[in-house]
Amino acid sequence: MRESAGRRLAYAVLFAVLAGLVVAFWNPVDHFKADLRADGQGFKFSIELATQLLKEGVKRV
Repeated sequence: MRESAGRRLAYAVLFAVLAGLVVAFWNPVDHFKADLRADGQGFKFSIELATQLLKEGVKRV
């Protein structure tokens, strides 16, 4: 069965509005970028900590 053009238009508008709301309140690209920044900062901290511990270990030897 074919639906009327008006009903298809209504569904298209509804889904477009819902997609707009999802992007407005939860932008996955921004969250992904924030996760990458947090991972990068955590990695930098890990390298700095390892360097400091290595320096302390070398001083003892």
